[in-house]
Amino acid sequence: MLIDVNVWLGHWPFQRFASTSAAALERHLQAHGIDMALVSPVEAILRPDPGEDNAALFRAVGAAPSLSPVPVLRPSLPSWPRHLREYAERGVLAVRVLPNYHLYDLAVPEADELAEAMIELDLPLLIQLRVEDERSQYPLLQVAGVPTAAVLAFARRHPTLRLACLCAYFGEAVELTADTPNVWVDLAFVETLDTVASLVARVPAERVLFGSHTPFLYTRAARDKLRHANVPPAALQALASGNAARLLGAGRLAKDSG
Repeated sequence: MLIDVNVWLGHWPFQRFASTSAAALERHLQAHGIDMALVSPVEAILRPDPGEDNAALFRAVGAAPSLSPVPVLRPSLPSWPRHLREYAERGVLAVRVLPNYHLYDLAVPEADELAEAMIELDLPLLIQLRVEDERSQYPLLQVAGVPTAAVLAFARRHPTLRLACLCAYFGEAVELTADTPNVWVDLAFVETLDTVASLVARVPAERVLFGSHTPFLYTRAARDKLRHANVPPAALQALASGNAARLLGAGRLAKDSG
């Protein structure tokens, strides 16, 4: 089984996506051997209040069983506790946040309140470190990645929060997992010679997730990282699905898959 923890659905003003419907996205991912994907709404990245986009996401993926909706929350909005309760009641497997695009620091009290709420619900939090490589951003919309130091401080304040850092660069992935056992990283933005083997030589293999960042990045490129990975079969299976199951909660994942 292959679980992709980093997928988006929707439209982006600076890039044309081929798969903008849930059905087309599901077919595309399955063609690349991806059995399950955690999907968030693209429009929520730039929208001041992502609630409407989350609602549209739930409607869109209803007929695409391999796409698991991951709503975006903005803890600087007073409505986030209500929305989180609603999403939890709907059985979501995770929630995604974008501190850099939504203009708040992880040190603000609201971020800590969200972390504690996620712990109480036994849900993991996905932190989107970046959406685009900073070198390829539209010149009038330059958005820096979420600072590694801020993420580490956040993770240490909430040691029982399961935290996945998506789209980390290689060096960031190493730093984020060095002494924070509650942090996972995905493969989407990790690029180097013999990528997977090089990464697991520096990062515990049990804390690396498969993430493609589809459709912002090529799905096949992410898939090939596993296909050509020079690691033992057990480590490869962990990266493909075992680590995601631990992040998401094996029992909850089995229920969602059923």
